[in-house]
Amino acid sequence: MGLGFLVPAFLAGLAAIAIPLLMHLRDRNEETPTRFPSLMFLVRLPIRTSDRRKVTDWPLLLLRALAVAILVLAFSRPFFGRDAAAAGEGRVRTMVVMLDRSMSMGYAGTWAAARDSVRALLDGLATDDQVALVLFDEEATLAQNWTADRAAVRAIVDATEPAARATGFGAALRVARSALVAAPPGAPEIVLVTDLQRSGLTGVAGLAMPAGLPIRVVSVAPPARANTAVSSVDARRVADGSRVQLHVQARVTTRELPAPRSVRLALALAGREVGTRTVTLPADGELNVVFDPVTAPAGAISGRVTVDSDALPGDDRLEFALPADDALTVVLVVPDDLNRDETLYFERALAIGRAPAVRIERRRTGAVDAATLARAGIVFHWDVAPASGAAGAGLDTWVQGGGGLVVLAGPRLGARRVSALAATAGVNGQADRSAAGGATVGEVRMEHPLFTPFRAAPAALSAPRFLRYPRLEPLVGSEVLARFDDGSPAILERTAGEGRVLVLAPGLDVREGDFPLQPAFLPFLRRVALYAAGHEAAPLWRSTGESWMPRGVRRAPVIQAPDGTLLRPEATEFAVALTLEQVGVYAAYEGRVDGSPRDRIAVNVGAAESDLTPADPSELLLGVAETADSTLRGLAPPTSVEIESRQLAWRILLLVGLLLLLAESVIASRGWRGRARRATVVGPAATPKESQG
Repeated sequence: MGLGFLVPAFLAGLAAIAIPLLMHLRDRNEETPTRFPSLMFLVRLPIRTSDRRKVTDWPLLLLRALAVAILVLAFSRPFFGRDAAAAGEGRVRTMVVMLDRSMSMGYAGTWAAARDSVRALLDGLATDDQVALVLFDEEATLAQNWTADRAAVRAIVDATEPAARATGFGAALRVARSALVAAPPGAPEIVLVTDLQRSGLTGVAGLAMPAGLPIRVVSVAPPARANTAVSSVDARRVADGSRVQLHVQARVTTRELPAPRSVRLALALAGREVGTRTVTLPADGELNVVFDPVTAPAGAISGRVTVDSDALPGDDRLEFALPADDALTVVLVVPDDLNRDETLYFERALAIGRAPAVRIERRRTGAVDAATLARAGIVFHWDVAPASGAAGAGLDTWVQGGGGLVVLAGPRLGARRVSALAATAGVNGQADRSAAGGATVGEVRMEHPLFTPFRAAPAALSAPRFLRYPRLEPLVGSEVLARFDDGSPAILERTAGEGRVLVLAPGLDVREGDFPLQPAFLPFLRRVALYAAGHEAAPLWRSTGESWMPRGVRRAPVIQAPDGTLLRPEATEFAVALTLEQVGVYAAYEGRVDGSPRDRIAVNVGAAESDLTPADPSELLLGVAETADSTLRGLAPPTSVEIESRQLAWRILLLVGLLLLLAESVIASRGWRGRARRATVVGPAATPKESQG
C-alpha cells in the first residue's frame, strides 16, 4: 500500500512554504518620526546601529509553514493505493448468494449446513454491502433482490426447505448473471452454496459468463452418501382368461451402502396397499423386485411403490399412472373379392402387443355407418377407394373431427387408374419391378413423427423389396413422406381439419414383396395405426420440469395438481401445455373437476438426482465461455478516482489546514512575534552645557 495523489500538480504549491520564512526574516523595526523643536542648537552625534536579521519565533513560523503544506496536500487529493485484490476488498460488495434447494439437499444434515453457510456469508458482509438471493433447483428464482437488509435475506433462508426437484446449475447461473446486470455499483461476486451434485452440471456447457467475475463455491456435500432409491417401475395389464391382472415390478438402486440392507417394499394402488416384498439390497447396485399380480382395476390406474426410508427420503417412492385400457378400434374396409389370406400378416401384426390393444372390425365396401365410425380410431381401406360425394360425406366429417383414414393402394386400384384417391393422390397405373429383384424405399423424411421408431436404425426401411406397386401422383395439399428408389411416391399425407389421411403404396402382402417378412413390418404398421389415430402411448410417469399436454382437453382445461391446487392453463388452438412442477399425480378435467378425469400423469424427480456424487468445484465452469461484458460494473480493478472518492483524506487535511490558519491568526493578533534586536552605539556623553548650547 502506498500514497498517491489524484492531482499531483498541486504539489508545486509546497514552494509557498518560503513565504512565512521570508515574512519572519523581513526587517520589521520601523522608525517612527516624533515631532520635536528645532535641533539647530543640538550637537549632532554619530550613531551606529547594528540590525541582525534572524528568526526569533520558531513556533509561529512552523505553524504557518505547516498550514501551507497541509493545504497544498489537501488540494492534491491524496489517497492510499492498494493492489487490485486489496482495493476490491475496500469497495462496496454486491454479492449474489445462490442457494441450492434441490431434492439432494434434503440428505441428512446437508440442509442445516447450507443454512449455516448462508448465515455466515451474511454476517461477513459490511454495512453498505448489497446482497441478492437466488433459490434454485432445476429452475431458478430471484427470491430477494438487492438489499442491505441481512434480516430479510435470513428470513427467506429460514423459511425455505428442499423441494422435490432436480438440480440445475445452468439455470441458477443465468438468473445470477441477470441479477448482476441490475446490481448497484460495487465489486460483484457470486457465491454458490450447494452439495455440488455432478448431475446438476448438465446444461452449464454453452453458458457465457463475464470474464473476471469471481464465482466461489461453498460445498456442503455430505462426507457419507449412502442412499437407496426406487429408480423405475414397470406396470402392465395381462389378460388371464376372462380376468385382467396387473403385473408390477420395481427397480431399486443402492449407492455406497456400508453393507447389504434388508428393506420392505410396498405397492399401493389408489392409495391402498395391495402388495409387499422384503428383500436384501446389495451395498452398491440394482435389484428388480417383482410383486404378485393383482386384479387390475377398471379404467385408469394410479399407484406408488415405496421402500423403507433412509437419509434421503425424497427418492424412497415412485409414482406411476397407467391409462385406461382404451383399445384402438381399426375398421378394415376390404373389397368383395378379397382373399382372407391377403390381410393375414396385417391383422396379426396389429394384434400383437398392448398399450394400446388393437381391435379389428372387418367391413365390406359401403358398410361403414355412423355407429361404426363413432367407435373407430382409424378406418383402413385395403386396396379400395373410399366413397366420395354424398356417399362419403359421413366419412369426411369424421376425418375433419379428428379421425384417421389410411388407404392402401394395391393392384386393384392400380388397374383402375383413380384420378383422386381420398383427395390425396391419383393412381396412374402400376410399376412392375420383379424383373430387377424389386424396388426399395429410397428417400424418407426421417424427421416426420411417422418414422420415429426408425430414427436409430433408418436402414431397416430400405431392406424390404417391393415387386409391384402403384404409381401415385400427389394432389395439391398433400405431402410426400417417402419415395421409392425410382422417385415415385411411396407414402403421402394430407391434413383434413383435426384428422389426417395417409395413402400407402408399399405392398403389405407377401405376393407384392417381402415387406411382411422384414423386422420393420410390425413397428411400421403399429406406428401407422397410432399416428393416423392420433394415439400416442402415455408414459407411466414424467420427470419434474417436463411439459405435459393432456389428451381430450381443449376448450376449458382444469388441471388438479398433486397438492389439490386447481390450475387453469391457457388453451391454444392446438393443445394445452402445462409444466410439471410437483411430485405426484396430475389430473386433467374439462370445464370443472367432476367425474373421471380426461387424462392423468404421474410425476417424479429424475433418477439422476438420487446419485449424490459431488463434482470438483473446478468442473462447474468447464465449457462456460467468457465474455467481455461491459454491462457489469466493478469487474475491473478500481481506478485512482474510485479509490480516492471512497477516502476522506483530502477533507481531513483541508479541515486541519483551516484550523491551523485560525490558530495562527489568534496567535499573531496577540503580538507574539519575533523582532530583530537593535544594538545602539552612543559617542562620548555630551556635557550639559554642550547640550544646552
